[in-house]
Amino acid sequence: MNKTWDLFCRVIDNYGDIGVSWRLAKLLHHDHQQTVRLWLDQPQALAAMEPDYDPGREQQVCHGITIRHWLDDFSEIQPATVVIETFGCELPTAYRQAMRNQSAQPIWLNLEYLSAESWVSDFHLRPSKQPCGLDKTFFFPGLRPSTGGLMREGDYAQRQQAITKSTTQNTTLPNGLTLAKNTFKISVFCYENNALQELINILSEPHIPLPKGYDSVTLLIPAGRAHGGLARAIQTRLATDGYWQQGRIHLYSLPFMSQTDYDQLLLKADLNFVRGEESFVRAQWAAKPFVWHIYPTDDDAHWNKLHAFNDAYTGGMESQLEQTIRDWQIAWNQQQLNKQVWLDLVNHWPAWQQHAIHWAQQLEKIGELSTNLVKFVQSKV
Repeated sequence: MNKTWDLFCRVIDNYGDIGVSWRLAKLLHHDHQQTVRLWLDQPQALAAMEPDYDPGREQQVCHGITIRHWLDDFSEIQPATVVIETFGCELPTAYRQAMRNQSAQPIWLNLEYLSAESWVSDFHLRPSKQPCGLDKTFFFPGLRPSTGGLMREGDYAQRQQAITKSTTQNTTLPNGLTLAKNTFKISVFCYENNALQELINILSEPHIPLPKGYDSVTLLIPAGRAHGGLARAIQTRLATDGYWQQGRIHLYSLPFMSQTDYDQLLLKADLNFVRGEESFVRAQWAAKPFVWHIYPTDDDAHWNKLHAFNDAYTGGMESQLEQTIRDWQIAWNQQQLNKQVWLDLVNHWPAWQQHAIHWAQQLEKIGELSTNLVKFVQSKV
C-alpha cells in the first residue's frame, strides 16, 4: 500500500545523518514503492555522496525522491501520511501544527540512533504523547531481537555475490584503481585518529607478519577526516600525488564516494575501519572483519555503546578471538595501537573472517529496518 512519507534531516555528524536519511529514502521508494519527500538543512552534505543531486535547487526529484531544502516557513506545506524526524531533529512548529489539523493525523516516528544496549528493546516502538497532542513513536535500529534491525537493500545479496566472485583475481576499485590479489586491502574511513599512523609504523617494521597469502598491504583512504591522523609528510604526499609508498606498504587517497561505490569498497577490502553509524552498518552487511571508530561524546557515553556492541558481536565466540576483537575496538578508539594487537589479528584472521560471515547471517534474522518500518505503518492503518 503506497503512502506519502516526509523525512526530516538535520546534519550534525558530518555525513552520518544524511547518509542514513538518504539510504532510508531510497529503500522506502525503490524497495517498497512509497512516495518519499526528504527535507534537508545542509544540501551540500547530500551532494558529496549523491552525484545526481544538485544542492543549488530548492526542490528537485532525484532517483524518484523529492528533495527539499529545510524551509524557514512550513505553514503552506501539507504533511505526509507518515512523518519521520531522524535522530530527534525536531519538526518545524508550523509543520507540527499542520499535522495536528489533519482529519486523519499522520503517523509520527522518531528514527533513533543505533545502539546495541539492552534497554533499546524496551523502548523500541514505544509511543510518547507530545505537548501538541499527537503521539510520536520511537523507532530504534538495533542488533538484537525486538529492535528495528539494520537497513539493507533487497538486491544487496546479489550484488555482494557478484563482487565476491570478481575478487578472486586482481581487484578493481570504483575509481578504476587495480590492486593485486596478494595485497592485504584495508579501507580506512574514520575520524582523526593517531592510531592510523601507529598502524602504518607497525606495518613498516621488518619481518612483521601478514595474514597468510598476502605479501603487501594497501590502505585505501577515502577523502575525509582520516587524513588528519597521518604524519604531516604523508598527508602532504597524498594531497599532491594521491599515493604514498614505503617498502611493502601502499597508501591511496580516494575521492569521496557515493554510497554505492563505498559499498563496493567495503566488499572488496579485506579489513574495514569505519565510523559513526552509516558506514558501521554497511561494514556489518559486508561480512568482513571491521573496526569501529564510534563518534566520541563529551560525557564518554560512547564507551557504553562500544562495550554493548562488543558484547553483542563477540557473544559465544572462542575466548582468544573475542579478546582480539575487543582489544582492537578499544585500542582504536583510545587512539593507542601496539604491535601485539596486529600480531593477534594475524593469528586469528581466518576465525575473524568466518565470524564476520556468521554475524551478518544473524542480523538477517532480526529483519531489515525499512521493511520493519513499513510493516509497522501498515499495522497502524
